[in-house]
Amino acid sequence: MSTADATLVLGLSLMAAWLVAVVALRRRVPPGVLAGLGVAAVCFALYAGVVDAVADPAPLAWADAPVLAWLVAHRTPGLDTLLRAVSTVGGTLGMTVLAAAGALVLLVRQRMRHALLVVVAAAGAGLLVTLTKNLYQRERPPLGVRLTVETTYSLPSGHALGSAVVLGVLAVVAVLGLRSATARALVAACAVLGTLIIGFSRLYLGAHWLTDVLAGWLLGAAWLALCVTLVRPRTTRASDLEEQAVAR
Repeated sequence: MSTADATLVLGLSLMAAWLVAVVALRRRVPPGVLAGLGVAAVCFALYAGVVDAVADPAPLAWADAPVLAWLVAHRTPGLDTLLRAVSTVGGTLGMTVLAAAGALVLLVRQRMRHALLVVVAAAGAGLLVTLTKNLYQRERPPLGVRLTVETTYSLPSGHALGSAVVLGVLAVVAVLGLRSATARALVAACAVLGTLIIGFSRLYLGAHWLTDVLAGWLLGAAWLALCVTLVRPRTTRASDLEEQAVAR
């Protein structure tokens, strides 16, 4: 975990750079772009803070063992089966299949830019998982408490990161194609709920510490915000032009 300090410095530097950009470029850069970059910077800085807390360790990391112990003490056969299934669906294979299916549907609908967004976001998430796990090389919880076989490092949770990105980006492209506010809210809620349940399944199964899952969610959110920021301005302008054409 010797790289945790460097991660924290990078996170704080990105925050500072974003604040400078807001002041210097607010009249030349669309507000949506600045907002998206701000979300990405904040999420990455928080992720860096979690990683640093694990390395120190700080109070946040002190919750890892008690949370795991409480979940182990409250396991039931029914939950074991259910959350094993959730974990399987939320794993690399499940999220890859979901992202590929989503991209294919978008291609059929000729939403090429959105299909590319899904592919780039999902592929980038997989790369981030591999790089960060090998960078920090944190050991998983003891074998005696695990209900699943794992062979990789623990920080961050790949399930948490991957589901946050894949479910998140699919929700974004779905929302951009929906007109009903209710439908949009329902899609967003399902994506958030799915991401939370998948992350929880990894804690329950003893595959990860709490801080692993938090780090996965935050890094996934940062990457998702960055990806969406790259597509959102053009999508908005296209939607505006379409609405103007309908009005005429």
